[in-house]
Amino acid sequence: MKYRLYASSSGWDNRHASLKTYLGIPNDEGTTEYATKLRVGNSENDDHGKYIMPVMMDGRWECDGQFNASDLVDFDPTWNIPPPMV
Repeated sequence: MKYRLYASSSGWDNRHASLKTYLGIPNDEGTTEYATKLRVGNSENDDHGKYIMPVMMDGRWECDGQFNASDLVDFDPTWNIPPPMV
């Protein structure tokens, strides 16, 4: 799996809607979603605040052909850090 980062919520939303159409997932409320909207939460990461779109490279939800390969990145374990234990 690869990932595409979006600077805006609307950019993520627009791509999500187009992927649902491409994959045949209804765009109605309460139906299956392609992805859950998550943001880079680590304020020390250069991508802090960007929205993370997973890009399936194979299988039933394969959609990597809908993206420019040069825009895709590998998972970065520093995107989000768990809250501190109290």
